[in-house]
Amino acid sequence: MGIKTTTDKKKFSQLRQSLDRLAKQIRQIVEPFFSDKPVIKGSVYELKTKCGKPGCKCAKGQLHHRMVLSASEKGKTKLRAIPRGFLVDVQTKVSCYQELRRARVQLIEVHKKIVQVMDEMEAMRREKLPSPKKSDHHVRDRNGPGDFRAE
Repeated sequence: MGIKTTTDKKKFSQLRQSLDRLAKQIRQIVEPFFSDKPVIKGSVYELKTKCGKPGCKCAKGQLHHRMVLSASEKGKTKLRAIPRGFLVDVQTKVSCYQELRRARVQLIEVHKKIVQVMDEMEAMRREKLPSPKKSDHHVRDRNGPGDFRAE
C-alpha cells in the first residue's frame, strides 16, 4: 500500500499528531505516581447504627454516627472506624489513592487509543512484496528448494 497520495500523506500526518498528543497525555496521567505521599486504600463514609440498648437514644431514632473506612482485603470488604482527629488526614490519603486508581483507568483508555493509531499508521506504511518479473522466474528462494548455488 504505502503512503503515496496527498490524501494519504495528510492522513498520516494527522495520525502522527494524534500519537504525539496521546503520548503527552500519558505524562500528565502518570504524574500522580511520581509523588511519594502516603495513600490509604478505600472509601470514607458516615455509618449510622443502632446499638440495641432499649433505653438508648438510637432506639428512639437518633442513630449513632461514626466515620469509617471501607476497603477490600483479600476479597472481603472490611470496615474500620476512623479515630477522632484523624478524619481529615484519612480523607486526604484516601483521595490520593482514588486519584491513582482513576489515573490507571485513564492510562488504559489512552493506551488503547495509542495502539489503534499505531495500527493504522502501520497499515498505511505496509507494502507487499513486489511480484517477480517474468524474466526473474528462474530465481529461487535463498537456501530454499531448488537452490543451485555451490556450497
